[in-house]
Amino acid sequence: MSLFRYSGLTTKVRAMSGALLSKEDFDQISTFGNVPEVVAWLKKKPSYGKVLGNENENTMHRGQAEGRIKRSFYADFSKLYRFSNMEQRNFLDTYFRRYEITCLKNIVQAILSDSPTLADVSDYEEAFAKHSAFPLKKAASADSMETLVSVLSDTPYGDVLRKVAGSGSTTLFDYEFALDMFYFRDLWKRVRKELKKEDREAVLESVGVTIDTLNLQWIYRAKRYYGMKAADVYALIIPVHYRLNLEQVKRMAEAESTEEMLNFAKETRYGKYLQEMEKPNLERVGSMIQENVHRALMRQNPYSAACLEVYLYRKEQEVHRIITAMECVRYGLPAEKIREYLA
Repeated sequence: MSLFRYSGLTTKVRAMSGALLSKEDFDQISTFGNVPEVVAWLKKKPSYGKVLGNENENTMHRGQAEGRIKRSFYADFSKLYRFSNMEQRNFLDTYFRRYEITCLKNIVQAILSDSPTLADVSDYEEAFAKHSAFPLKKAASADSMETLVSVLSDTPYGDVLRKVAGSGSTTLFDYEFALDMFYFRDLWKRVRKELKKEDREAVLESVGVTIDTLNLQWIYRAKRYYGMKAADVYALIIPVHYRLNLEQVKRMAEAESTEEMLNFAKETRYGKYLQEMEKPNLERVGSMIQENVHRALMRQNPYSAACLEVYLYRKEQEVHRIITAMECVRYGLPAEKIREYLA
């Protein structure tokens, strides 16, 4: 049954995956001397030629280049959406909340900046018009958090932002963390409730590992950079336990030091990744874990919603790496250093 439902879509995903940039491509990007050279090179790539083809790389500023590159991601999302049946589109509709929240974070950041300016959402408009009921233009026009909360009153995000606004702790981190917490709790609930068994098991594997690795990262940061007590650390933990059980999370949150927290982390299912590193890098560990999980999912469950989730994750990571590489090139970093950032 899964083979019948996903054979065409899986073939489409494989074809699109073949257009993703390789390690050799990123090595090539790292050798360029300026951003226009990067953009000119990207124009020759299938995934970026359409969104960059009509632009003059020598007159584009950095923000425009990044925006056009992000458009390629939404273009790929739309391709998959058009190729999907109603059941698969329901999953993609749920997944799209990730991008609503990304856009909302940009709007909140613009409002909270010292000199608030309207957030530029032009690169999101086409995709949002097709796939979302989010009031994008009205939200981007808000000049205060009070106005933004009012604009979003008929969406789940209005309640999230309202609670933060009334909490007395209203930094950008507070708003972004509340939105992330809402997203992962909502995604976990929706996947468990709405997907069929084969799809549910495959996607929960990916989502569960993502939540686990984020909890590891947030506990580590709380200990290393802020010296938080256990009670404060618990407030930063997504209340979903996949391969990290409650007792393991409790031990790490209540650890007396960063070193003790890492020792407890090494005893978990993810410990082998930490043991392989001379210096702890939880972000890198998270990327390694997710890549291994996604590789296994595509091998073991190719005919499921996992093919959509894995491709979108990899495309999002590719766009992030391109923008990181462009920033490194703009600052004139040597190729070797750029490759380190992209590793």
